[in-house]
Amino acid sequence: MGLLGPDGKPISSSSFQNKKASPPKLGEAFGPWAGRDLQFVQLPGGGLVQFDLSKLTLADFRTMRDHYQVNASLAVLSFMQHQSDWHIECDDKKIASACEDQLRDMWTPLNRSLSQANWAGYSPTVLDWENDIPNRRIVVDKVKDMVPEECRVNWKEVNGWAPPNHVPPKFKVYDGIRRSGDHWPIPAENTLWYPLLMENGDYYGRKLLRPAFTSWFFSILVHLFANRYYERFGEPTPIGRAPFDDEIDIEGQSIQGNKYMLQVLENLRSRSVVVLPNDQSEVGNGNTTAYDYDLEYLESQMRGADFERYLTRLDEEISIGLFMPILMFRTADVGSYNLGQGHERTYQIILNTLNDDRALYINKYVLSKMVDYNFSPTAPRARIKFRKMGLLSPDLIKEVITALLNKGGIKFDIKELGQAVGMTIEEVEQTIQQPPAPDPNADPNADPNADPNADPNAPAPAGNSLSEARATAREIIARVRPQVENAFRNHSFGPELQINMGYKNKFEKALGAHGFKYPQTATNEMYARMDHWLNDVVGLGESEFSGPDSFMSLFERALNYEINELSREVK
Repeated sequence: MGLLGPDGKPISSSSFQNKKASPPKLGEAFGPWAGRDLQFVQLPGGGLVQFDLSKLTLADFRTMRDHYQVNASLAVLSFMQHQSDWHIECDDKKIASACEDQLRDMWTPLNRSLSQANWAGYSPTVLDWENDIPNRRIVVDKVKDMVPEECRVNWKEVNGWAPPNHVPPKFKVYDGIRRSGDHWPIPAENTLWYPLLMENGDYYGRKLLRPAFTSWFFSILVHLFANRYYERFGEPTPIGRAPFDDEIDIEGQSIQGNKYMLQVLENLRSRSVVVLPNDQSEVGNGNTTAYDYDLEYLESQMRGADFERYLTRLDEEISIGLFMPILMFRTADVGSYNLGQGHERTYQIILNTLNDDRALYINKYVLSKMVDYNFSPTAPRARIKFRKMGLLSPDLIKEVITALLNKGGIKFDIKELGQAVGMTIEEVEQTIQQPPAPDPNADPNADPNADPNADPNAPAPAGNSLSEARATAREIIARVRPQVENAFRNHSFGPELQINMGYKNKFEKALGAHGFKYPQTATNEMYARMDHWLNDVVGLGESEFSGPDSFMSLFERALNYEINELSREVK
């Protein structure tokens, strides 16, 4: 009789084998998460204390973008997202390199398209794929940022899970973009639909401008009212007082006091000089007197600074609604530098979250397709990895880099640094060229320009310095300089420019005088090499040089190099 287990049943060897647990229900099994109407019933009286922001449309948000504070906040957000540093991670380095090259080529239009979600809540994007025949790849040729108002999600219904003998529920999943006016949807493989900070399966994302609408609305109104206020009280209304029953003599005419005061006020508006009668009457109990004719101005007890403070507060509310700290665009009242740095780091940490939100959709709808189309659906997945911002202070990073440089722990990328400071390509290449290693057995007092194969006891030939050829080279440089200066002046320095060196016959005679066996052949070959060099270097264009002096310095070095090479052929 075999052994029995706790349940009274015979124990089998299969009971001791390592088995995986039963998997859960796979796929779209539960929860109507997408494609829902997310309008909820509001509490009674809610519209009496604030705007009903649920009724705002994309047209309202598009109008808000013209406000200076909204535009600045959105621009800084999209610009910093565009400048975020990132790289592609993948177990296969070949896949990572190919995907990173493609994504960097399309990063600017892709960021511009995704930035629409910062104000609209979602960004519909169409990806045009093309064959890259030289590299044998399928690449994204164009990124089209579609108008959000014209696009909506095209849903596909799938069956969810249901117990046996029950009707399965229907769930909606994303299946491309349906554009107004088109008779068929854009397929999902040619689209990228990005909802900003999506909640509850709302594919139309979170509208960052929605919380800022109230502040934007009152900012517009207060600006209009403040301008009217400045216009009215910048030139305040005069108030005149005069006795109605008195008459005064003006240039022989008798005029009532109130009509005379009206004339005085009209003259005052035309910047005329006015004179009032100095008649006085007793006031009160007769102890004091006051002028019968008097002028005052209707002034406001409120000052322009009150409007400025309120408008500044509204701008701050708009910035906070768009996740932007207050001190990103203004200085603190206490002038604290550390406080401003703290706000900047806070904003960078916020951008880390928004970049991670973007990465989810870039990985699934862009990088995953690049891998599938160019490698295999079973190949390792490529993922975009954004560098975290705001976690370390710039001062700390600077101190670490300085310490590593002092100890030789790191080296600069000379090529990138040279281009950053404005060096040309040739100057950078000359900078990064490694000098030849010195010969430990060489004579330290030897001539560095001497021929290493020459007999040290043989007398030096009379013409080995090529003095006449070098003199001709100086004439060539003097001839080329005006051509280069004129080309830079007329902005014609480029591939179409033909530079004439001249002095070919004179240079040939100089080589013959120095003992060349075939001076004509040597001259033709040297001039052909210089013409080829000029075509390549001049073809780079004016932007690669700081001016004529920069080019002439490079030309003079190239010409001297050719002459030095010829000096070794002297017979």
